[in-house]
Amino acid sequence: MAELLVIAAILAVGGVVFWLRQRSGRVIDEHNDALTRACSGDREQARRLEDLEHSRTSEPLSRKEARQRALERLIDDRSI
Repeated sequence: MAELLVIAAILAVGGVVFWLRQRSGRVIDEHNDALTRACSGDREQARRLEDLEHSRTSEPLSRKEARQRALERLIDDRSI
């Protein structure tokens, strides 16, 4: 019985940590982020654009930064 309580507590702590990270924006939901929505839900296209942003810069980017830059570039390209 004590083992079950320990396992439940570990799962609860893990869930709370994940929820807090998601709220703060450190977890990227590839199914529902702005870049994927701008690509009409095409996750592969969004991933390719993110990879392209990584290859264009000399400094290392976080996934969030790369996806934000890719979104900005996509919006700029569509407005021309």
